[in-house]
Amino acid sequence: MNRPLRLVRTVLAVVSLGLAAAAQAAPGWLIAVPDEAVRGGETLELEAVRPDAATPWPETLHLRLLRADGGEEVVALYGAEAPAAAPRRSYGGRLPALALGVLRAELAGLPSNRLALIVAAPASADAIARMSSPLAGDGVAPLPPARFDPLPDDEPALSANEPMYIVAGARDGLDARFQLSFKYRLFDARSLPARLAPALGHLHFGYTQTSLWDLHGESKPFRDTSYRPSLFWQGRIGSGGGLAPSFLRGGYEHESNGRDGERSRSIDTLFVQPAWRKDFADGRTLLFAPKFHAYLERDDNPDIGRYRGYADWLLRYGDEAGWVLSARLRRGSSGHGSAQLDLSHPLRDPLFSRVGGFFHVQLFSGYGETLLDYDVKRDPQLRIGFSIVR
Repeated sequence: MNRPLRLVRTVLAVVSLGLAAAAQAAPGWLIAVPDEAVRGGETLELEAVRPDAATPWPETLHLRLLRADGGEEVVALYGAEAPAAAPRRSYGGRLPALALGVLRAELAGLPSNRLALIVAAPASADAIARMSSPLAGDGVAPLPPARFDPLPDDEPALSANEPMYIVAGARDGLDARFQLSFKYRLFDARSLPARLAPALGHLHFGYTQTSLWDLHGESKPFRDTSYRPSLFWQGRIGSGGGLAPSFLRGGYEHESNGRDGERSRSIDTLFVQPAWRKDFADGRTLLFAPKFHAYLERDDNPDIGRYRGYADWLLRYGDEAGWVLSARLRRGSSGHGSAQLDLSHPLRDPLFSRVGGFFHVQLFSGYGETLLDYDVKRDPQLRIGFSIVR
């Protein structure tokens, strides 16, 4: 190693020690790495010390990497097994292959000291290929399977929103139900609006479309379709400890079936959706995310609150590598309501983020399976099919 590089490493080590000492003097997380010189595309090992014994250990830490040019990367680090009372815990995750140079590293969403890292290019093309491998390298144990995260820090600008599926059943003849859903983050952290007002970096446009398709009719018509564009803010607001929610989403949503006359249905709502998440040692995750809403406009169906109510009670439980059960419960002000259960299991390895291929079973019972029939109760319907997002 040449002398200038040794000098740079020495200076960075001194800076890191100074930052660590400052972090010990103030409440917050303390993080450290075995070596400040690492390679892109390879596993980064990190030791974390929590602020106090009452602070719970998260299953995943998110490390923010900052470059001198203002660029930013976020790496998910998965925790190794450790006793709940342990004062420190090891985490590991792969660095992006293109996150090169002298970087500053700190925890995202949690107060911590800041480290200095020298990230070199991968040693070979094989090192880049290992990024998609379940093994981090020779002699390194595989990382734990990813848990469900409704708001991953490394989520792309265009991403999945609600589940996407197509399922079919035979209650009154063959019919199918399918749903498409996505969201788009309007500004990234480096855009001018987000630099002026950081909250704008969490602003999203969402769109969800749900259709019931009559497959036994002569012309195979669509019985009804619901179109739901929305504008909302979403972000992490806590570490998941205590009674405070970990995530929050809130904004405006319009829902319409796109018809006119007597068959027209339309509502406008403001909603807020906190989410609580509990990770279990066996790899399963429980998510509770009730969606509370207030009606702004409902002229086409002024009594819809009697059947749909003012909240969607949403639960999700399971292992991302196996079975996942989701439930949506509604109860109107008159006592009418509905329940929808979705059970799914992977049929293939995940493609990216939450996208993959899943065997999907759906059961619906109660009022308002479509917006057109919000005040109509039909017999329970069981459908089986395929989903790409669950």
